Amino acid sequence: MPRAKLFTRWEVNTNNEAVLARLADPDFDPWSSVLVSEPLPAAVTPAEPAPAADPVTYAAYDPRDIVLKCTAPAPAVLLLNDHYDPNWKVLVDGQRQPLLRCDYIMRGVQLAPGAYTVEFKFQPPFGLLYVSLTGIGLALVLLLFVLVAGRPRSAVG
Repeated sequence: MPRAKLFTRWEVNTNNEAVLARLADPDFDPWSSVLVSEPLPAAVTPAEPAPAADPVTYAAYDPRDIVLKCTAPAPAVLLLNDHYDPNWKVLVDGQRQPLLRCDYIMRGVQLAPGAYTVEFKFQPPFGLLYVSLTGIGLALVLLLFVLVAGRPRSAVG
């Protein structure tokens, strides 16, 4: 499978066990269809038959910021074969879009017909940073206390 691919055929299934069973089903073709674990707008349905899509190209790559260019010939799901994490954000032509969990562990985004620049950005919450900084600060205070309290006192006499 390519690292990034447009799919004009998809199946929506919000049941994790059913998604895993479908992935293992010999009748499922991962080259022509993708499984999406979130409901999509009812007005958008997969194209039948699926028109051929141009390949997806990388415009930029950084482990925390991936920029792709693609042209969707019909409503499509862009699958990026990278691990899904809800801390990833997706921008389509600069506009935030919902991140989809595809094929149980991958990430994707829904696209209408057209040419797009799609950016996946990893943006973890800052709360964890504050917890880490607080822990480091407390460790430094305790270290300072141990160093000062552990010094031998000079006798005055």
